[in-house]
Amino acid sequence: MKKRRLLICVLLCFGALLWAKEGATMYVNVEEAELKSGTGFFASSVGFLPYGAKVTVLKEADKWTEVASADNSKVSGWLPASSLTKKKILTDDSLNRVSASADELALAGKGFSAEVEALYTTESNAAIYQLVDDIEATPIDKSGLWEFIQQGMLSDGSGGEQ
Repeated sequence: MKKRRLLICVLLCFGALLWAKEGATMYVNVEEAELKSGTGFFASSVGFLPYGAKVTVLKEADKWTEVASADNSKVSGWLPASSLTKKKILTDDSLNRVSASADELALAGKGFSAEVEALYTTESNAAIYQLVDDIEATPIDKSGLWEFIQQGMLSDGSGGEQ
């Protein structure tokens, strides 16, 4: 009987954690987050949120999260869940600037801290970060990408949403 009550308590607590996500406060952890009208890559853009922007979670769907800006609830849309963090991001409010440098943001985006990159670079000179930087800087023509996906009969990963 005790095991059954314990199991019920665990399930209720786990369920509460899942339900708590709706209405949760999160922060944008990318330089500029493009809000979309739906959960697909090709969904239309409805606005942008800057790095560190505080948002309220409205809904979750797969790897996407619908959010509303904490500053203006009329600014809402879908973001990839990976563009959000629960940790508060500090910015210099007087200048509306990020407290991290562009180099630090680039390293963090690649999953490296300055210390890890320095260690890796000394152990292997084969690391060519400039290629990654060049690829990231290459603009993607969405209409050309959509045509490529259709001609190659590839999945666009949106589950049918555009």
